[in-house]
Amino acid sequence: MNDPKTLTAKQARVIPYLLAAPSLEEGCKRARVSKVTVYRWLKQEIFRHELKRRRDELIERALDSLKANVSKATETLVTLLDSKSEPIRARAAEDIIEFAQRAIEHEVLEKRIQVLEERLVQQGGNHR
Repeated sequence: MNDPKTLTAKQARVIPYLLAAPSLEEGCKRARVSKVTVYRWLKQEIFRHELKRRRDELIERALDSLKANVSKATETLVTLLDSKSEPIRARAAEDIIEFAQRAIEHEVLEKRIQVLEERLVQQGGNHR
């Protein structure tokens, strides 16, 4: 019997397929393992935990990549403001305005949260 605190070699081999596929069923097909087996594994805490950890890691890397390219995307939008095509200029302007509005809303919410947290601390309850 396998140690319930460690993944089997087969479980470790299947996880990348599950993460890369658009659905659990497709991941099972690609990994050549039955859905019944994967659903049974999902009842095991160690498998669920490792799958979630690897998924979180994948998402973190994707977000880091997006963050790293925000400047480039912004430069592209600003460049498109000078396009010869009126629809492209209009769309770029709309996008820039929309993103700016969201950023302002985000900053306002952050400030409001900070003020509320400071009030809670002053009232003696540290709820962070």
